[in-house]
This record gives sequence, structure tokens and C-alpha cells, in this order.
Amino acid sequence: MDGRRFADTCYRVANWILLGETQGRGRMDRDHQADGSARKLILVYPLCPSVQQRLRKAPPPRFPEPEADCP
Repeated sequence: MDGRRFADTCYRVANWILLGETQGRGRMDRDHQADGSARKLILVYPLCPSVQQRLRKAPPPRFPEPEADCP
């Protein structure tokens, strides 16, 4: 969400949680030349009330081992 254009009041009232701010670079900035003028706020909404406890109890994901013939 663009914090310069919109107030985040409605998101906070609706229990959205502010995680932070982006660096302001777009997806086309492959050379890291942008000055950070397009910073956006990152907001999340928990879908279940006990998400933090559930994530802490869950085992970490297991990724398959790469095959021997893969580079």
C-alpha cells in the first residue's frame, strides 16, 4: 500500500498488521538503480487467531535432496 497516497487507518481498524516497508524498487530495477521513491507499506491479515502458535509448533518444511545428475 502506498503510504504517501493513502492513510492505513482502515487497515489498522480492520486488524491488519503492519510488517514494514519495502525498499521502493520495482520489479524492473534489476540493476538496483532506483532511489527508493516508491516505498510501500506491507500489511498482513491473520486468517486464524492462533497462527503464531501454530507456526511455532509446525515442523520445518523438508525439501527433497537434489538428484546426483542435476547441476
